[in-house]
Amino acid sequence: MTTSASSLQRNNGGPADRPYRLGILGGTFDPPHRGHVALAQLFVEHLALDELVWIPTGQSWQKGDDVTPAADRLAMTELAAAAVGKTDAVVHASRMEVDRAGPSYTIDTVRQLREEYGPEASLSWLMGADQLLRLHTWHGWEDLFAHVHLCVATRPGFDLAELEGPVRASMASRLGDKHLIQSTPSGRMWLDQTLAVDLSSTGLRARLARGTPDDDLADDQLPDGVAHYIASHGLYRKARSDSPPNPNQG
Repeated sequence: MTTSASSLQRNNGGPADRPYRLGILGGTFDPPHRGHVALAQLFVEHLALDELVWIPTGQSWQKGDDVTPAADRLAMTELAAAAVGKTDAVVHASRMEVDRAGPSYTIDTVRQLREEYGPEASLSWLMGADQLLRLHTWHGWEDLFAHVHLCVATRPGFDLAELEGPVRASMASRLGDKHLIQSTPSGRMWLDQTLAVDLSSTGLRARLARGTPDDDLADDQLPDGVAHYIASHGLYRKARSDSPPNPNQG
């Protein structure tokens, strides 16, 4: 992780001797869109974060090879992080998963962050409802609570009844308010239902593959810097599924 202006603060607690508050926004970010920026802004404000780190996946073990190269996704994530509105929090992107060999498991990332930030800091993994619905498929998901809180922003129409039984049961026993998240290191869940943004990277890639002008996308789905990066690097213009098969794959 890159060294930030908060490095000296976080080892000594936050202002007024409260725990240092780190928000962690992880994902494939293929590409990062305005929904991600809105989610980041929401949690920065509601949790009064000292720092927000965006962490693009290095090797996505659940999505296979059909993913934009990590270097491009990292560059786009840095641009998306820069699009977060003015805040007192330090907001930046990290290459920790990009540089890590092997599959990117969230549990490995949060263990590393807990070791770096110490036992007292409040660490919150931030996610949308789509990630929560797949939480039971994550490697070692139940162990996440030993290191972080899980904070979820739901999409319009989200129904808690859609959750798998183990996740729903975990939420029932761990649900707390944002003040508990801010003042304790880990182990809780918080659900926010105020974010009325319904965007999907999957749908966005399909739209980009059809050749939608980048200026339109910059207006309604992509941060300006990300839209320019995609256009200038020719990303997504042809669906990757149209590529010829790799003879080295069985």
